[in-house]
Amino acid sequence: MARHAVVGGVGITEATSPRKQQFSFIELCQQAAWRTLEHSGATPESIDAIVVGNIDGFEGTVLGGKYRSRFLGLGANIPLTVVNTGGTTGGNLMQVAARMVSAGTHERVLVVGGPTFYGVHDLQSAINTNSPMVVEQPLGMGGFHMGAFAASAYQARHGISVSDFAAVAVADHEKASRNPYAHLRYTLTVDEVVGGTPLSSPLTQPMVCPVSTSACAMLVTSEESARSLKTTPAVIRAMGTSGDPYLGGGKGDFGAMENLAMLARRVYAKAGIRDPYREFDVVEVFAPYAHMQPMQLEALQLCSAGEGIDLIKSPDSRQGGSLPINLSGGPKCTNAGVAGELAPYVYVAWQVMGDAPEEIRVDGARTGLAHGTGGTFFQFENLAVFERSTEEHAS
Repeated sequence: MARHAVVGGVGITEATSPRKQQFSFIELCQQAAWRTLEHSGATPESIDAIVVGNIDGFEGTVLGGKYRSRFLGLGANIPLTVVNTGGTTGGNLMQVAARMVSAGTHERVLVVGGPTFYGVHDLQSAINTNSPMVVEQPLGMGGFHMGAFAASAYQARHGISVSDFAAVAVADHEKASRNPYAHLRYTLTVDEVVGGTPLSSPLTQPMVCPVSTSACAMLVTSEESARSLKTTPAVIRAMGTSGDPYLGGGKGDFGAMENLAMLARRVYAKAGIRDPYREFDVVEVFAPYAHMQPMQLEALQLCSAGEGIDLIKSPDSRQGGSLPINLSGGPKCTNAGVAGELAPYVYVAWQVMGDAPEEIRVDGARTGLAHGTGGTFFQFENLAVFERSTEEHAS
């Protein structure tokens, strides 16, 4: 890149279910955007572009980006980029904005992720239409069934029990219970997770993410422009995306996340990361199913194969531990679609900036890893490494 892009501010709204949400889609986006401007100290007039996500088939309108920019109070003529990469949309928003800034075409880009699932009456039916039409749909396969492919393969390879998967959900709920922005803020026991409604073996309902409504945003800017902001920015040290074949039959191994492992090696090389476990101070991965988180941690070289669940169970992965993971509670406890995919990037940047909520803050965090994924079999990945800027807050 010609120059580094940085995150100069973030904003997120409190999450809840669609039926309990008191704010509209636009109001949530407004709140997230205004909180970002307030956090950063930037003025609306200083924003020179907006990047938003809009997933066709899930949003109430395919013109969501156009009316959103007007209702944000930033004017109708500000340049707007609408990103639609399916389930990875939220994770790719920041990367699009960062490339705009690093290319020198823009100085301050506002990134907004809205609540994708707000307007869908039968969400599961909509998600199931994303199944590949060649084989999976005629077999009656939906999202849960395809999620269970990897769970079963990982279970068979490493001798993982259903109680082990349940322990992952228990850990996420315990962390989310302290996050003032999380949706599911109650705790669970292993027995409650194992005894939950069966979905597709070995998955039960408590092992799968909820349908949430919330919004989040971030301000991506150049290092020079960030000097006039009131935050200590998070430098986007490296980032990248990757993809696997769309059809399940094209995946090489359901028991390991090979595509993510390849992306991690590439992004780590760009960032100069040699020992991920020791060099990262905080990690947020997008794991809407309980089995995904341990598999992702292994692919990200944060532990050895088959040891992901042990890492999640250990005190090391909690607040005050040597490698805090998903202190937000992750998408297992809050998943608002595009906003949910953008959230790991928001939380890690927030942590590295030193401004995360006290209840989940990692004191002294300087380097963090954010991850996103999507696709019917989660074939598509994105990653970013953030590093606290050495420049002081503006006066």
